[in-house]
Amino acid sequence: MGVNPQFSSYKRGMTNASFYGLVLAAGKGARLGGTPKQYRQLHGRDIWLYPVLALAEHANCQGGVIICPDGENEYHSVKLAEYQLNNWIIVTGGIERQDSVRAGLEALHQAKQHIPSFNCVLIHDAARPFIDLSLIDQLISAYQMGYQAVIPALPPADSLKTVHENLVKSQIDREQVMRVQTPQLFDFDLIHDLHQRYAGGQFTDDSALAQEADIPVYVVEGAPQTFKITTEADWIMAQRLSPGPMTENRIGYGYDVHQFSVDPVPNSTIMLCGVAIPHDHHIIAHSDGDVALHALTDAILGAISDGDIGVHFPPSDEKWKNACSDQFLADACQRLRAQHGRVINCDITIIAESPKITPHRENMRQKLSSIMGISINRISIKATTSETMGFVGRREGIAAHAMVSISLPSG
Repeated sequence: MGVNPQFSSYKRGMTNASFYGLVLAAGKGARLGGTPKQYRQLHGRDIWLYPVLALAEHANCQGGVIICPDGENEYHSVKLAEYQLNNWIIVTGGIERQDSVRAGLEALHQAKQHIPSFNCVLIHDAARPFIDLSLIDQLISAYQMGYQAVIPALPPADSLKTVHENLVKSQIDREQVMRVQTPQLFDFDLIHDLHQRYAGGQFTDDSALAQEADIPVYVVEGAPQTFKITTEADWIMAQRLSPGPMTENRIGYGYDVHQFSVDPVPNSTIMLCGVAIPHDHHIIAHSDGDVALHALTDAILGAISDGDIGVHFPPSDEKWKNACSDQFLADACQRLRAQHGRVINCDITIIAESPKITPHRENMRQKLSSIMGISINRISIKATTSETMGFVGRREGIAAHAMVSISLPSG
């Protein structure tokens, strides 16, 4: 098949194939039912965000276009800002897929003089969340070879037959057919003109427009994981394949010290890890003086870079006089959860000549487990003395060190 002379003047053999992504997220997903599939949550993230972030990660990507349903522009704007995708445009989709693609291409065409330069576009279905960067590399390599339309495809693994009313009618030679995927790469000027020329036509994908215009469509090997979520079985498979959002681990450190009362106080107690422990002296403090909870609270706040216990619960505020320190730790954990983070483990060392910690250790671990909402096997509490040296050795006070490891979404 020869190239249509009308389209023979488009750029070929490009050495710099910079692209814009065009992600189609305006569909209703009727076959899957319920929430449109592109807005289903996969590990706490909309499905449409997965391909957007994958495309944006590629070094040749200059930006992109999100095609969304009518009335959802603001929602997408907030999401794009959250991930600092400043070079992405939001466009309202049309009734049919082809209408949506044409709207996105036209928006790019109009904005071309105001956005980073590019020469091709990758058109992708939002319901295909998993894009391998090596697949994008293959598409670009074919474009650099001179092909103006490049698509990924896979051979069918199963036998193919035509069936009518549950009866096999004929066999299809599977050597002659391929399963076409997205993203599909096109020279931008070419595909923009094709969508203008064939507006209103019935095409199942964008490469069909190139075929209609006698433009050669080059095929690269697709990726099995770049499947389209269409049925409930597809959704289950996506959940199994997704590694979840990228995370990073951080550590935080906290230290606290409090003085004992000079004179003994009969039948008194001190608070350690939220547990009242008999002791012959009071703790001198504005709150209940729980050095372990104070150190652990500071460790969590440090790990999320959110100040310290004195910033959120200043001793100058009478509201916190004699307050239970449970609420300080609970507040720090809530701040961590607000950032979609979690505690991996914590390790506390209490330094005191007395009281003895061992008899109370398990109650203390249970208390921390309850406050923090984590398994007890993630909580370590140790105790040591200072060998009669210093203020602790002289029984003038008590100290605690705390280390915490947390996991947070990266970026």
